[in-house]
Amino acid sequence: MALTGLPLLVLAIAAALAAFGLTIRYWPRGGRWRILTRTTGVLVCEALVLFTAGLVVNRALDNLFPSWTTLLHQDSAPPPAALAAPRSRLDAWLHTRAAQGAREGLVVDWTPPAARSWSLSAIPVLAVPPDYFTATAARFPVVVVVTPDGVPPPIDPPAIVVVLRTDRLDPTFLTRTLPAALGADLRVAPHGWGVVGVGADAAAGLDALDRDSARYWSAVAVADAADRLPDAVFAPRDLAGGQAALTIAGGSGGALPATGRVQVVGPVPERLPAALRWVYAHLPAPLAAPLPTGPATPPLPVPAASR
Repeated sequence: MALTGLPLLVLAIAAALAAFGLTIRYWPRGGRWRILTRTTGVLVCEALVLFTAGLVVNRALDNLFPSWTTLLHQDSAPPPAALAAPRSRLDAWLHTRAAQGAREGLVVDWTPPAARSWSLSAIPVLAVPPDYFTATAARFPVVVVVTPDGVPPPIDPPAIVVVLRTDRLDPTFLTRTLPAALGADLRVAPHGWGVVGVGADAAAGLDALDRDSARYWSAVAVADAADRLPDAVFAPRDLAGGQAALTIAGGSGGALPATGRVQVVGPVPERLPAALRWVYAHLPAPLAAPLPTGPATPPLPVPAASR
């Protein structure tokens, strides 16, 4: 019988009324067992009244306890999610903060050993999504933000976001150096990445689409106005199937890029969030772990037909 059902409530009321009636009827009886029978009757009546009142209150509070299991096992917490074994120094550090990361994600400075040789103006910043700490066997796509100015990392992203601050980006950095370093530190997917290039680095994502079409699927060029975009943005490009490009500018003046669509976003603070939303919409789902493989199961023997 369901805890929140009307039949249980009606049965509890009927049982309480019956207990009251029996207690009153047998109150003067019982002989030498009179004290015991009276005490038992009063306790049964009180228990049934409290149980009935609890059912009424539970229904009034929009089924605070929707089932018997919820009521009887409210002190037992669900087992914690199994965490993947740390694969690197960064993964081990994230492993120790899985409880916090699963709620709101984590934003951390990223300092791999090879970063000393990178031509960056500041330490790269990683925004790790909450799902990274719960889907512990999945590999996540990456969104790279390349900007000459410091920008705050996004909050609660659906993918791993890397913010790179640089004035001059090596052409092979996004296609070789960065994927190798990220793959050594985090569970990243091999494809479905996106790039947002801002200002002087607006063409970085478009170049990545050309150089590594298997890894990079979307790119956004962001600038104050179309006539302030780098010349490389206007170069015609032959995008592969499944790739997409967008240019976000603060005005429509000047020539338009030859590749992708153009979107005008007036307020400066809204341009990067708009670019990230567009890239998020083009991301694939996290890549699940491959199914375990093993020796093939031999076929069952077929019994010989009886003669």
